[in-house]
Amino acid sequence: MAKKPPPGKKFKYDLQSVLKVRAIREKQEQEKFSEKQREFLTEKEKEDQIRDDKLNSETDLRQVFTKPVTDMGKILSRKAHLDVLKSDLEKQIEKVIESSRKLEEQRARLIDSMKDKKVMEKHKERKLKEYGKMMLDLEQKFMDEIATERFKQDKRD
Repeated sequence: MAKKPPPGKKFKYDLQSVLKVRAIREKQEQEKFSEKQREFLTEKEKEDQIRDDKLNSETDLRQVFTKPVTDMGKILSRKAHLDVLKSDLEKQIEKVIESSRKLEEQRARLIDSMKDKKVMEKHKERKLKEYGKMMLDLEQKFMDEIATERFKQDKRD
């Protein structure tokens, strides 16, 4: 059982420093999560850009075949460009997947830090309720003593 505070003393949470550290840690994890999210969105945008470039190049190549073929070198260079775009797209998809994995790991760490902070906040609330109950008990005891003394004094008179 916790020691009883003197009457009139304000509530002081013994683990306030731990709660403060956990709040700071949660904020840091939130910042890291935001950074990972920005990185993921950047990689996703790059993937979309490469995909659009590839689609435009394919459309251009198809348009070349609608007319009679006059320059085979042009067709081969466009085909080589498409192959490069395809490999770039595959590499970018791998980067997006890796970025997504890192984002999920950071999300898990953020959730853990939020849980840790929440546990400490609940503990503080419970301790505050216990303190309030203890102070009410002390107040009631004090009032009972006053009533008893008054009764004794009235009995003597």
